[in-house]
Amino acid sequence: MSSVSYEDRVKQQIEQYANCDNIHDLPEAFHIWSHGFINPGLVEVFGVTTIPEFYAKAYLETKKNTAFISRLMNNTGRILSIGCGDGGVELDIVEYLLSKGESKFVMTCADLSPILLDRLRKKADLKNLGKYIETIEVDLNLSLPDRRFDMIMANHSLHHIVELEKIFDYLKSHLRDRGIFATNDMIGRNGHMRWPETAAIIKAFWPMLSDSEKWHAQLKRLDDTFTDHDCSSDGFEGIRAQDVLPLILERFHPYKFLGCGGFVDLIVDRGYGRAYDVSKSEDVEWIKFLSRLNDILLDAGCIRPTLMLAYFTKSAEEGWPEKFYRNRRASTAVRLKDPEWVKYYA
Repeated sequence: MSSVSYEDRVKQQIEQYANCDNIHDLPEAFHIWSHGFINPGLVEVFGVTTIPEFYAKAYLETKKNTAFISRLMNNTGRILSIGCGDGGVELDIVEYLLSKGESKFVMTCADLSPILLDRLRKKADLKNLGKYIETIEVDLNLSLPDRRFDMIMANHSLHHIVELEKIFDYLKSHLRDRGIFATNDMIGRNGHMRWPETAAIIKAFWPMLSDSEKWHAQLKRLDDTFTDHDCSSDGFEGIRAQDVLPLILERFHPYKFLGCGGFVDLIVDRGYGRAYDVSKSEDVEWIKFLSRLNDILLDAGCIRPTLMLAYFTKSAEEGWPEKFYRNRRASTAVRLKDPEWVKYYA
């Protein structure tokens, strides 16, 4: 971790999205990868095709439990979103649940940024969804609401948190029995850097890229040689990403798990992804080639995923065996040590 103070990291984290109207905006190249290579796993493991549906289905699955149904006869269903940001995904979840006839629930949305929470409240009011949303401005590293929830979600928020052990202990103690903890988050190396075996693959094809493909749009620099940037150097971005999954597995049982990414996500994400024109067949085929190669190396166990979409329960005894995509169990997504072969490519 760098010498930047905790207070400065908090300030940077709030300022990062203060002037960003769409914090979920991604290059078109990203969607070539996600639609072709993530969606098949979403359908097979979760039976969904969108992220809001992924979370909504987690809540609906808890209703298969008789105890939960009986509670709902008298009580309001409770959902917690930790690190909700501007609530774009959360409001989509609310709308999906309403479309399925669900109306007796409240979603508690917790975030560090008063700016993003204000946007959430305004959007909720515009959509007449305010009565389903409760906002809490809170530093997730320090405190969370003291009540129990039927479903807890974390959408790309865990990789911003320092006190992961504290958060996961809280989640386990405040998730109702047979409830689901659902998350879509980054699980690669800290700071979104690449592990040596993944970096070796990137370095192998990097000379094939044009200067425009080596231009990092966010950092505004040309990476003539591959530069493994540490995104946690000044804020909380990816600050303990590599600890997320191991710490969850110490406390929770994997119920449904999809691991993906590795190196292709780096190429199609906000840094380099805007170099590609998806109206050009050669650009699309290149993205698909990298995506296929990434999947081959994941399935062969040569690299580990950088992204997970997963449902976790409090214990295996709750009766839900793990369902996973191909051979990618949650336990095998944890990176344990440098593979022997990587020393030849250092």
